[in-house]
Amino acid sequence: MTQEYYRQGLAKAKAGDARGAIADFELASIATPEWAEIYYRRGLAYFDLGEILTAVGDYTQALALDSQHRDCYYARALARLMLKNFPGAMEDVDRAILYGRDYAPAYQLKGLVSKKLAQYPQAIAAYKTAANLYLSQQDPDNSRQCLELALSLQPKPIAPVTPTTPPPPLITPEQFYTQLLEQGERGDLQGAIDNANWSVKTSPLDVRVYSCRGVLYLKQGNLAAALADFSQAIKLDPQSHVAYRSRGKLRDRMGDYGGAILDFDRAIAIDPQDLFIYLARGNVRVSLNNYSEAIADFSQAISIDPQEPSAYIYRAQTYIKLEELRQAIDDYQLAANIYLERQDLPKYQDTLANLQKLQRSTPKLPPPPTKSPQTESLRQRLFVLVSGQWGIAQRLIDRLKQESPGYAEDWYLERVIYNLEQGL
Repeated sequence: MTQEYYRQGLAKAKAGDARGAIADFELASIATPEWAEIYYRRGLAYFDLGEILTAVGDYTQALALDSQHRDCYYARALARLMLKNFPGAMEDVDRAILYGRDYAPAYQLKGLVSKKLAQYPQAIAAYKTAANLYLSQQDPDNSRQCLELALSLQPKPIAPVTPTTPPPPLITPEQFYTQLLEQGERGDLQGAIDNANWSVKTSPLDVRVYSCRGVLYLKQGNLAAALADFSQAIKLDPQSHVAYRSRGKLRDRMGDYGGAILDFDRAIAIDPQDLFIYLARGNVRVSLNNYSEAIADFSQAISIDPQEPSAYIYRAQTYIKLEELRQAIDDYQLAANIYLERQDLPKYQDTLANLQKLQRSTPKLPPPPTKSPQTESLRQRLFVLVSGQWGIAQRLIDRLKQESPGYAEDWYLERVIYNLEQGL
């Protein structure tokens, strides 16, 4: 019977009926709970439905039964990549390669994970290995794609900036810098930069103009010029926490995480009540996989302003990487409440959607203990028999209640346990 349920699950998965496949794989797992392939296939079905955390749980259960399942390591690496658990993804992809030295997709995935970790030499090497393997396996399209990815990671020179000299503004400096930023927001970045260049010539000691032009260069993608401007602003005013914060964000974007942390540390020393510095530093620490320190930064931002929803969202996303789902759910709920109070319905709906998705992915637990120790003992036995999938147990109990109504709860529990143990 197990084989029949398994074959039906495979057929439904192939036909795009992921829910139907999951139901069949669940039935197969009841009869043969030690068969790793069932949990692997069910994990793939959950992944297809976008229920990533549930898929990770099934992959983990499959690997506990078969620690050399190459494809399952690859699948869990891909799922963890989507969760932005980059260290976990790297660990899994290395395992997939260990059990499959000619596994070209695993090397390709390692290239992507290495890129996310800002380990560019390793990413280039992995992409090149994947390209060679694909070529030897007569797959020129994937081989070419991997070579292009490797080449895209090679360092590229930044084009120099050509200054221009537009007429000077006839307004106050504060109004001028505000208008420059608004001009850039409207899409006329080069025009705003041209005006800022003129202001630098006329007011070379004004910290604000360098900070303003740095923001414009950053929007344009001219990172080297932006870095030079923010550094000049700091040189002119070493107590400008805004300049340090701006340069820290830029260094984060450039992948210079150590430099970004130093700038944020200096900014916090100048103004320890600027919550946005803590948010920015927390995000850098997430990039460095220092999740506990990142959570501390987001928590500090919350202590400064408990009504800042982005702090709760960032902390929730970090809790997910640590697979601490209950804390993540609480933070998403708090952020959603704040957006609702502000009547920001688009952000409220987005946050609520993320919250509901996370709640659906949270592992289902058996009902709370009852007053009867015997009933609780039976529930625990049944919980183990269904491999922690209490929904399966509840359906079996409900079916038995329909067939034989009127008995005590313990009788139904004992009967379901007996049926499962006897393979009925």
